[in-house]
Amino acid sequence: MTTDRNLRAGLTAASARLKEVNSPELATYVDTVLSVGAFRVRESEGGDNLTIRLPITARDHIKKAAADMGVDVNSVVEEGFRRFLAGEFTVPARGWERRGTAQTKANLNARPAELLQKQVAETGTLPMHVAADYLMKVFRTGPYADDYQGEALAPGRERMPQVPRAVRERIRAAAGGRASMDIEEGFTKLLAGELDPVAPVWADTSDMVPFKVRPNDDLFDQVKTRLADVKGVTPMHVGIAYLLTKYGIEATS
Repeated sequence: MTTDRNLRAGLTAASARLKEVNSPELATYVDTVLSVGAFRVRESEGGDNLTIRLPITARDHIKKAAADMGVDVNSVVEEGFRRFLAGEFTVPARGWERRGTAQTKANLNARPAELLQKQVAETGTLPMHVAADYLMKVFRTGPYADDYQGEALAPGRERMPQVPRAVRERIRAAAGGRASMDIEEGFTKLLAGELDPVAPVWADTSDMVPFKVRPNDDLFDQVKTRLADVKGVTPMHVGIAYLLTKYGIEATS
């Protein structure tokens, strides 16, 4: 019985034999079938296990959606590989995640065709990255979800605006480890014209302490330029004021 695995080998042998018996034109037809893009090997058996690292929420969503739809994940991965090799699907650069904000990762195992895995790997892109992004795109999860808010920006240099101790503790309790990202959110709103540049006015300055944050440097510089003609307001004034507004903290706290 002719299998998908020995079909290519058989065609290769047939081409060689046709050339030996002086039938180069017939051999050309066989070679065309074997050429990249014209020959698609059908795999009756999957290749080695492919471990796909995904945010656990995306992994669970994909498994449930595939089961509900009766879709074979292996087939979806193979479709992604073929589209990637054909230039119809590109894998975004791997995003940077701020420490403490990355989602817990989990494994999704698949067994896509061995040949397709090999062809993808030969492009210099890891098959697991192609598989992960294509699965998330097809099942609309992770960065392809409708409510995705974007990747975290790289942290900038350490900045330590002075705030009342009580205010600092309330911000820490409300924002957790997201204070720097929240400040970046405020910066973005200011640059979009959705926020007025104001500086907090503290009712009590007898116990001022540094509040260490690391907003993205590029975003900080954009805000600094935006505030060039605004007297008495700095980027960190805007950032702290936004934190107070977002978490309902009064400057008199």
